[in-house]
Amino acid sequence: MKDSALQAIYRELENSEGSTWWLVDEHLQTPLPRASADCPVWTNRCDSAAQLQQAGFIVTLNDFDLPQASVDRVLYRVSKEKLLVHYLINQSLAHLQIGGVLWLAGKKNEGLKTYADKAAKLVGGKAEIKKLDGEAYLARIEKYAEPSSNLPDGNYPQLQQIADDPVLYSKPGIFGWQKIDRGSALLIEQLPAFLQGLSRKPQTLLDLGCGYGYLSVMAAKALPEADYILTDNNATALLAAEKNCAEHTIRACCVLADCASGITEKVDVVLCNPPFHQGFSVDGDLTDRFIAAAKQRLKPGGQALFVVNQFIPLERKAQGIFASSERLYEGEGFHIIQLTG
Repeated sequence: MKDSALQAIYRELENSEGSTWWLVDEHLQTPLPRASADCPVWTNRCDSAAQLQQAGFIVTLNDFDLPQASVDRVLYRVSKEKLLVHYLINQSLAHLQIGGVLWLAGKKNEGLKTYADKAAKLVGGKAEIKKLDGEAYLARIEKYAEPSSNLPDGNYPQLQQIADDPVLYSKPGIFGWQKIDRGSALLIEQLPAFLQGLSRKPQTLLDLGCGYGYLSVMAAKALPEADYILTDNNATALLAAEKNCAEHTIRACCVLADCASGITEKVDVVLCNPPFHQGFSVDGDLTDRFIAAAKQRLKPGGQALFVVNQFIPLERKAQGIFASSERLYEGEGFHIIQLTG
């Protein structure tokens, strides 16, 4: 299904009007617009970066750490997280030249009109807002003055301690950044029984779609001498995962990768709480990709421990890929499933 807000950004990118920055997160659809040397892209998603680079764009992959430079236009299809949107609006308005334009696109229920009105007020103007298909809008915000203040962004660039026992760090830009995901907590509750059922203690573990690293931090309490690989497609998440592994002196390697792509090591155990919050259908191909990635990274006879929403048909999809599956727990809307390679 076409994202009309994103398509509006694509159309504006085709209108060359001086130097342009394009800010991208998980919102990306093919076909992409034509690449231009005057339009560098910043993204925190390695899968988005790979697509854009393949299309010829000049891409910087980081936690939206923008350079100290000025620009004529910034284009941004707003993200799902309010603090990230506020941060990128603040950064955009700071880097735009006087007379420069910030283009924002998004849906009504994503707060696009509110974001646009707030941004325009900061720089002495009024947002020009155009309604698109469905509930989508495109806003043009011209910079008439330097920003009078900033929108509250939760101190976006800084890692922040979110828990004391264990000590955990996270930051805006990571899904569920201020909390311990209930599904992940349920998986950890099942970990002792899972480990007890193994023929030998695991020496290597892969945390697939690691977020800020909660599963690895908790698993390391039971397996402190094991080696861990943590991987996620979000550069922001990897910053927090690295911090948490260092805080708990975990022997870990944090790898920025799309569904473990490029990781060649084989491991004894895979732990995974897949990102099914992203709006994929419960029977979608993301399920298949995570199952396949877990199988590919396991040693022969290795074990994967998944937590998924109760509506995800993980066991059915694992048939023919894994030798067997066992449901260890069901409750609170989740299933904990053990897959044997």
